Amino acid sequence: MNNDEWVYQYPIGKFVERQGWKIHISSEYNSSHELLQDVAKICHEMRIPFKHLSTEDKFIMRNGKLVSRGFSGKFITCYPNQNELESVLQRLESALKQYNGPYILSDKRWDEAPIYLRYGVFRPSRDDEKKVAIDELIVGDEVVKDERLPVFKIPKGIVPPDFLNKWLDKKDKKQGDFPFIIDNAIRFSNSGGIYNARLKEDGKKIILKEARPYTGLGFDGTYSSEKLASECKALKILNEWSETPKIYWHGKIWEHTFLGIEHMKGVPLNRWVTNNFPLYEVVDKTKDYLLRVSKIVEKLIDLTNKFHSKNVYHQDLHLGNILVKDEDEISIIDWEQAVFSNDEKVVHKVAAPGFRAWRETLPSEIDWYGIRQIAHYLYMPLVTTSDLTYNYVSQTRIEGKKLFESLGYTREHIDYVESLLSYLDSKCPQIENISRKKVLKPMHEIRTIESEQDIQDFIIKLLRGFTLTYGQWRKEFQSRFFPVHYYGLNFNQGIAFSDLAILWSYQQLAKKVKNFKFDDYYEIRTQVINEAVNNFKKSSLSGLFDGKIGTIWLIYEFGEIDRAVELFTTHFIEIFENSQNKNLYSGQAGILLVGLYFLSKGEIDNKLGEEILIRLREYTLNYIENPETFCKVGASDVQSNDPYENFGGLLYGHAGVAWLFGEAYKLTG
Repeated sequence: MNNDEWVYQYPIGKFVERQGWKIHISSEYNSSHELLQDVAKICHEMRIPFKHLSTEDKFIMRNGKLVSRGFSGKFITCYPNQNELESVLQRLESALKQYNGPYILSDKRWDEAPIYLRYGVFRPSRDDEKKVAIDELIVGDEVVKDERLPVFKIPKGIVPPDFLNKWLDKKDKKQGDFPFIIDNAIRFSNSGGIYNARLKEDGKKIILKEARPYTGLGFDGTYSSEKLASECKALKILNEWSETPKIYWHGKIWEHTFLGIEHMKGVPLNRWVTNNFPLYEVVDKTKDYLLRVSKIVEKLIDLTNKFHSKNVYHQDLHLGNILVKDEDEISIIDWEQAVFSNDEKVVHKVAAPGFRAWRETLPSEIDWYGIRQIAHYLYMPLVTTSDLTYNYVSQTRIEGKKLFESLGYTREHIDYVESLLSYLDSKCPQIENISRKKVLKPMHEIRTIESEQDIQDFIIKLLRGFTLTYGQWRKEFQSRFFPVHYYGLNFNQGIAFSDLAILWSYQQLAKKVKNFKFDDYYEIRTQVINEAVNNFKKSSLSGLFDGKIGTIWLIYEFGEIDRAVELFTTHFIEIFENSQNKNLYSGQAGILLVGLYFLSKGEIDNKLGEEILIRLREYTLNYIENPETFCKVGASDVQSNDPYENFGGLLYGHAGVAWLFGEAYKLTG
């Protein structure tokens, strides 16, 4: 039963109850091997089934900052039958008292050792048992969801054994009074929360950071509490400068460490760029964008030199950690990765996409790489590919210069920003490119398009990369045909992230090349389409970009017209009625747009065509009556790449609705 994450150990011939009180055991990293040996010895002697994480890497990820709080911390799970539970707990408690580990939020701690309990499912149902899902409990005659929440909860109807009642009544040991009032949470992670808070003493507003013990483990072996201590140390050293937050409170309450710091004003630098970058001439009538960029970059260079003079190295400089306030004054936040020595070269382990320094390098050079990437982003906001293509920003720099020349910026302003970029480039170590043919390795080549053949050659290279990537990916992963952005890991329908959509995009690319042989294309296409159809009913999402209607459109575009029409005819009404919102991306606008498309192709009968037009009319009248119920009027409150946090623009806002109405007008007059 072993899998990639867990190693299972079951005694031969042992009957295991389907559900019961799970024993979860956590551990801190350095003693995890010894703890596992002690637990395994007890379980083997008592014939208790158990599982444990398979590798150290899995252990680190299970205890990382971003892991789900409902699953975090669980290193070993034991599955005792109820008549064995008390004796197993006693032996484990006696053997593990000297160990430490993170608190498992979904459970309640047993005693002093890192042992936790929760009632839940042990195994799938057998043939002679009631058929329920693996995440469902049988309680009497009812089926109850086995919820894995970041809070301890006994499922309704479960009666604990007598010896657990005293334990259930016992409160966890806590001490100390909070010297602050928490107003609201900014965000939660496995490591704890970040809050808007006020000091009780004087009402001063603060940002409060929390670190739970033995959580937020990184591959460098450090925990969130150590990182919070690093931030505290850095801010104390840099206290003389107003561009870093002041410390107002720090200390430990119960087992948790807290750091209360100054609430710095301003917006993240990426938001500032979104609001100010002059992609269109009308945005920057005063032509002062490059002057403002120069001021920001100069300030970043000055601050970096000052911080380095104090032997403080930030190590995570990116757009989100730079705040810009009035008059373009800046501050630098989030110092938890800070180090205080520049003597040895290190690997840059924690970095935002596009900001990871190449090769082992000095901490000071990691900081300069971050400042360099920020400066290039301000000039042309395209740096993410820098993680894959060495010196990628040298290409975006050329495009930035072309843009600002076309918008009428002065040669003086352009040249000055270019001089700052050259200075920052010189602060970063260079890498020798020893192989120009390596896939996704250091590669720097300025490409110029001078003929149709250049375009053909470039497309052929992209297509060859596709076939190579597909072959490598399928050797390691079976759940998807192609790699996908992490936003799309849980979606395999629609035109945004599905395997079907990825293949379709490459098919469109291949059409632009004469006589290109797409290796195994038809076999891959058949497999991908069949997979999409087989999983069609499993999807709960309806939308054009994330759900069923998008899949139907793609199947039609692949030339599988009969299959697409059958799916559309069978499921359109159900898809429309199950849709939860009105936008183009995932809602009724996208569904109706595909409906109009099929109507325009003459692929559906009159009855279904009338149904589409009736729903379109109702949608239109509802929009006219109250457009704010469809999507926010005005700019979106959230600037995010997450499609479920956006509420404006073409995909998520009124522009998408307008597209639907435009297509409806063209079709119906």
